[in-house]
Amino acid sequence: MPSHAESPPLIVHMIDELPRDGAEMLLVDLVRLRIPGYRYAIVCLIKGGPLEQEFERLGVPVVIFGRKGKFDLGLVFRVASWLKREKAAVVHTHLFTADTYGRLAARLAGVPAVFSTVHNIVNPWKGAGRKLIDRLFARLSTAVVGCSEEVTQTLATRDGIPQRKLVSIPNGIDLQKFSSFSGAGVRAEFGLPEDRLLIGIVGRLHEQKAHGDLFQALTQLPQVRDGTLYCLVVGTGDLLDALKQQVKDLGLQNCVIFTGMRTDVPRLVAAMDVFVMSSHWEGLPIALLEAMASSKAVLCTRVGGIPDVVVDGDNGLLVDARDVPEFARRLENLLHDAALRRRLGERARETVIARFDVSRTAEAYNRLHQQALGLPTSPRPARVASAE
Repeated sequence: MPSHAESPPLIVHMIDELPRDGAEMLLVDLVRLRIPGYRYAIVCLIKGGPLEQEFERLGVPVVIFGRKGKFDLGLVFRVASWLKREKAAVVHTHLFTADTYGRLAARLAGVPAVFSTVHNIVNPWKGAGRKLIDRLFARLSTAVVGCSEEVTQTLATRDGIPQRKLVSIPNGIDLQKFSSFSGAGVRAEFGLPEDRLLIGIVGRLHEQKAHGDLFQALTQLPQVRDGTLYCLVVGTGDLLDALKQQVKDLGLQNCVIFTGMRTDVPRLVAAMDVFVMSSHWEGLPIALLEAMASSKAVLCTRVGGIPDVVVDGDNGLLVDARDVPEFARRLENLLHDAALRRRLGERARETVIARFDVSRTAEAYNRLHQQALGLPTSPRPARVASAE
């Protein structure tokens, strides 16, 4: 990437890698709705991923550094050298590796404005050492962004990050993506009869998502025993083999279908009767907002920023994390009541349209960056390009 003294400001979004997960998909939307005339780059500190092509179509370069081992102090200096050479004006980090290596490198390079977004509350039982690290790194930041009001408050009250360092910018989604998707053909693709009930969970196969709790709940449902219910598990991750073994041990092989990573998640969600999240902790999940935008009845655990979006009994159902019997009971109620599913789904879409349009999210990020540089703020962004 050329750098010139008179070039427009360069804004660098730095992230660990680029799978099709929530934080990474949000980044695609933020870049699509970027500030016209500014320069942008995506920096990956571990590796790239499937979303590289999305950024290339948007005309934004992806630079991959490739961390060498779990601890790579040299990475800080390599990234700092690149940032200094390119005259980065803003560095905005996302996820753990970028938050640590990236903020150090940005300050070493003398970048004027350094931000970090917390996309998850992280494991709620993290120790004092990790909290201390978070507070120290907050000092390196111009501001720390929480992806929901709940996350922001947790950073202040639990992690001790000063309120003056915190900004809340709720996640959003591209509502236009979810206005016309059809789930036609999904059941046939997986060899399922068209009259069978279908639920689904979307997200990386990680302990945070607590797929095992969902599987335990499924064993309590009569619809599973009589073969009228199927469950799509959409996503990949390190727990794939372990989760497949659990499904086998629980006798759910004929019910649970692992789809792997998909590029047509909105189509799969459109075919679902109920969207479920059994997470033990969360920030503000993009997958949840997408399901609600698709007018799906949602059943979620009461963690992170989810209760700020889902009002129990109004636009979805909530249960406490790890309460498997209650999760099973409320899921069975949804499966029995098509009218309830329809009503909750309609209210869910109304909620997302009113509060979680990604153009508002992008406008807030753009304003944050411009204000930090002392530059005039732009009005709400129009689409720069399409990644579709």
